[in-house]
Amino acid sequence: MSKDRNNIVYSNKSWNDVTNKYDLLDDLEIVIKKESSEPVADNNIAPVNHTSWLSRSAVFIALVAVIGNIPVQSHLIKDAHANSTVKTFEIIPTEIDIANNSLDSSSKAIQLASSEDSLQLQDIGNIEDLLQGEDILESKELQLPARALETYAGQVNTENTSKWVTYHVKSYDNITNIFYKVGHQALLKTLKQNKEIYKQIEKLKSGSIVRANSAKGELSNLVFTHPNDSKRSYVISKNGDDYQGTWKNDVFEVRQARASFTIENGLFFDGKKAKVDNKVIKQLVKVFDWDIDFSHDVRVGDKVTAVYEEIFHDGDKVGTQNLLAAEFINKGRQFRSIRYTYADGKSDYFTPQGREMKKAFIRTPIEHARVSSHFNPGRFHPKLHKIRAHKGTDFAARTGTPIMTTGNGVVKFLGRKGGYGKTVIIQHRDGYTTTYAHMSRYKKGLKVGDKVYQSDLIGYVGQSGLATGPHLHYEFHQDKKAVNAMTVALPNSMSLSKSELQDFRNKAVNLVLQLNVLHRFVEADIEIDSAIGG
Repeated sequence: MSKDRNNIVYSNKSWNDVTNKYDLLDDLEIVIKKESSEPVADNNIAPVNHTSWLSRSAVFIALVAVIGNIPVQSHLIKDAHANSTVKTFEIIPTEIDIANNSLDSSSKAIQLASSEDSLQLQDIGNIEDLLQGEDILESKELQLPARALETYAGQVNTENTSKWVTYHVKSYDNITNIFYKVGHQALLKTLKQNKEIYKQIEKLKSGSIVRANSAKGELSNLVFTHPNDSKRSYVISKNGDDYQGTWKNDVFEVRQARASFTIENGLFFDGKKAKVDNKVIKQLVKVFDWDIDFSHDVRVGDKVTAVYEEIFHDGDKVGTQNLLAAEFINKGRQFRSIRYTYADGKSDYFTPQGREMKKAFIRTPIEHARVSSHFNPGRFHPKLHKIRAHKGTDFAARTGTPIMTTGNGVVKFLGRKGGYGKTVIIQHRDGYTTTYAHMSRYKKGLKVGDKVYQSDLIGYVGQSGLATGPHLHYEFHQDKKAVNAMTVALPNSMSLSKSELQDFRNKAVNLVLQLNVLHRFVEADIEIDSAIGG
């Protein structure tokens, strides 16, 4: 060990060796004044070098107090023969310059605070008497709890045996299968006796989230929400020996989540790796499908960012909901989309400038239908047996096949129209109209003035009017002139109205800012998942 007092090297020497070698007590001045003229002697106690012991103890306790920066309390018990009361003293920490082996000048005196009065060490008379009792320090054993204390995390678990089971209803599920999945198939017989509860259970459909809570094998609560409507939930709870059901708001909580990733192995594979649900990836594909051919155009190195909704219940993540905003960088080209909800509750996706992501029109109003007669101004009419212009396109299909509107618009006409039979005419923006004829029936509740959106159901195939068989006669008019719907150049997109555009811009600001931040992350090859970005 070095003899340089300014560079002390600690070893395994005893405390006495250290204090003696480096004279740590040389700079400590303790003045002891006696309260009484004579100390109380006890012949049964061996002689002790009180001053040396006390001085070294004082320095040691002061060092510990300074390092720990906390008050140190010692409980000193007076000699049993001294007929004095027990006093508690608090040693106030002093500042000691260990490197310079000296005490701060302001700490020369060590202050002890008594429960009866406050005294300086030099004012305590005959302090040796306090240290000559049979028990120098009194210690007590602490009784620790049998198990660690639990911290409060916002939820009080009063029933340790309870648990929640979650099931997402599939398109092929029936009620029996749904209750089997949540472990309460036998309960259906009881619930059927309550007509109101069973009526709501029968409304369960694909996409519904069902949560069941059990206690000791019995259902205590069952909640479910319908697809894309997590604000209202139906709650079934046990009430004595019976069950009661009611609709409640905000049982499920919706939170925003964010993710960004680079495609290395595949869109769905890398999306799953980034903890993005397949439901969100499917929405992303649908949104950008107008601009990107996901079968051929996606490349390694393409970058994806998304802002979407996650659904929570009782603190558990139970599913995902809507894609709110997304960016897809494909072969260096950047595409962005923002979700916007109209005043009537319908939602669609737009560019940050307010243009629809999808094309304004789709070509065919019936899926996978065969064209039985093309647009032909000089066609020979099979029913009238004369030349009559065929101003539309005929799609052969079975009676009852669903018919969809090919673009957003408003129902202008609904009813019978001469040889067209049961007909619906939709007025679109920018001078476009579409006509759907020979229907067997209309969509229930559809009426003139209703706003409809691309791919909305409006009616069913039939052969009303002058028709030789079940089919749909579809016409596309531009500025009141019939054109060939299969070959006409369709507008890329429709813009929002002036008031809608202003509302869209106000609501889109936050989502655009989030995409900007995520864009920086993904460009720097920093992937974000919902656990980080949520």
